[in-house]
Parts: sequence; C-alpha cells; structure tokens
Amino acid sequence: VAAAATADRTAAATAGSGSSGGSSSNAQPTAGGLDAKLETLASLCELASTVTAVDHPLCLDCAAQLKEEVQAQIAELEHEIAAYSAALERLEAEAAAPLSQEAFDQQMVQLAAQTAAAQQEQAEAEQALAAVTKELQAQQAIAADIDALEERYWHNLNEYQLSLQQHISDRDSLLNKIDRAGQQLLLLRSTNVLNDTFRIWHEGPFGTISGFRLGRTPEYQVEWDEINAAWGQAVLLLHTMAQQCRLNFSAYRLLPMGSHPRVADKRGTYDLFGPVNKLWGSSYDKAMAVYLACLKEFGDFARARDIAEGQPNLFEFPFAIEGDKVGNYTIKLSMLNKDAKWTKALKLMLADLKVALQWMIQRDTASQQKGPTLPSLAQEGPQHSILT
Repeated sequence: VAAAATADRTAAATAGSGSSGGSSSNAQPTAGGLDAKLETLASLCELASTVTAVDHPLCLDCAAQLKEEVQAQIAELEHEIAAYSAALERLEAEAAAPLSQEAFDQQMVQLAAQTAAAQQEQAEAEQALAAVTKELQAQQAIAADIDALEERYWHNLNEYQLSLQQHISDRDSLLNKIDRAGQQLLLLRSTNVLNDTFRIWHEGPFGTISGFRLGRTPEYQVEWDEINAAWGQAVLLLHTMAQQCRLNFSAYRLLPMGSHPRVADKRGTYDLFGPVNKLWGSSYDKAMAVYLACLKEFGDFARARDIAEGQPNLFEFPFAIEGDKVGNYTIKLSMLNKDAKWTKALKLMLADLKVALQWMIQRDTASQQKGPTLPSLAQEGPQHSILT
C-alpha cells in the first residue's frame, strides 16, 4: 500500500512539473505532452513492478486477485493485533509484578538445567530409538530369511508329496504287475507242456495219444496213417521225457521222425510205421519191442531215483512190462496174435506211458516249488499318503 502511495505521489509530482514547464514555455506542442505522459506512466509501472514484485500494468483480473490477497493479509494482521491486545489486557488485569534480576537469573538457570536434562533425555531416547531401529531391522532381516526358508520348505514339501504320490502309484502298479505275474507263474507251474501236447486217453478198445488211435480191430479198421501218427507221438514223447531226465538208454535209441518214427540198436535201424503185413512184419515187431524196452528202462530209472531220494511211494507201472509183453499181452503183430489182443497191448502200453509222464510232471513241479520265490512287496513303503 505504501509503495502504491509513493508511486502515486511520484506520478503527481512529475505531472505537476510537466504542466508548469509547459505553461511557462508554451512552446511544446500537444503531441509532446502525450509522449511525456506515456514515458512517465512507463516509469511508474517499472517502479511499481520493482517495489511490489508484480508486473505492471495489471489487467482487471490480476488487479482483482491482487486486491483479494492484500485484503486477506490485512485481515490476518488485524487478527494478530486483536490477539496481542487481548494478551496485553489480560496481563494488565493480573497486575503481575516483574521478577527481580536475581529471581529471573535463578529461573533461567533452572530452565536451562531442565532444558539440558530434557536434551539429555532426548539424546538418550534418540540413541535408544536408533538401537531399537537397528534391532528392528535385524529382526526384519531374520523374519525375511525365515519367510524365505518357510517358502522353500513348503515348496520342497510339495515336491516331496508329488514324488511320494508318484512313487506310491508306481509301487502299486508294480505290485499289481507282480501279482498278475505270480498268478500267471502259478498257472504255468501247474501246466505241463508235455501233458497238454501229448494227451493220452482211450476211445473204446483203443488207446489214444494226441487224438490218434493206436491199434486196429476187425470192427474198426483204423487207417495206417493214423496208427503211424500215434506211434510218432509216442516215440517223440518218450524221447523228450528221457532228455528232460537226462536218461540215455543203454542199448537202444529212439528216432522221432513224425509219422515215420524209427528205433535203433547196435545192429541197425527198425521202422515203426506201416502198412505192415503179418507174414513179413518181423522188423515192425522188433521196433515195437525196442520201444517197449525203452519204456521199461525209463520205469526202472524212475524207481531207482525214488529209492535214492527216499520217496515213500516208489514208482511202478500199473501194467508190468516183461520182454515183449505188457500186462500179459504181447505187443508183436503176428499171425498168432489177434488184432484185438495187439490193440489191447498197445492200450496198456499207453497207460504205462501216461503214468511215467505223470511221474515226471510231479518231479518237475516239486523242483519248481523248491526254487527261489519272489519276495512279497505288499508291506514295503508307506501304506497311505502323508497328505491324508
């Protein structure tokens, strides 16, 4: 406000001196007086801008805003003046006497001591705050490490649980496979290839092997091709049984050759297939007798083995074999032997062969049961997941 008043007075003085000079000289034209006024106005604006730190001249909006600010400052100053006046009136009403210099000095000393104590307490509090802050930072670092460890622990636990579930699944699958394999093994142990391949049975007056009838009667003229196939199966079966038992016949050899089997001794080889004429069938009779001798030797071997192993029930043919006879029926095909009796002898021979086969199967089954067995895995590993 003072600056504005000063600027106004300066402008008025300048204008007055200009007017005086003009009237005295009366030589300056009107245009020159206007320029002087404009220069004076520019000087006043520059001076006002320097004093008020506000660019002049002002527009109407800026002047209004400046007026509002000045009025706000005046109101604030009037409020302070009122506060000071109220305080002064209150002091005058209390009629407080001023302190003596000595009392004032003592009070100042006490206040200084209190200030020093407060400052000391503040310093100690700041030190304690710094220590607590440092401890807090350390605890926060420890808490962060613990959080990281806990996160790693749960991560590892989840991985372990997944691995455990996979292991349990694999173990259960393996146990199922072992169980199925064990069942198949028991089935295979109870199954014998020879017994299934060479099925010995009977059909009326005939003994049969693998479905082929062995022998012929006046009522049933079996073809020689079927008889030859039956002899081929019988020779192959006895030959296989001897090999599995590691039995080498002492004087004879069996030569399985399909439907044309043969037997041999030191003198030569004999055909065990037909057709055969009873008048010229000595070679055929010799071959059948050799086969019967081999079967008897296998029976003697089985009995000797039972004796060596101390078996309570020794092996024995149901129909005794003596020379070319089995159960008192000769196996030779001659004019003196009827076809029915020859067929009966062959049927009894197949019965003895079946008994020998059963003995070998039982021995194989017993040896397999004594062999090593797979350990049970049902109780290994956890039975339930730790997730439950």
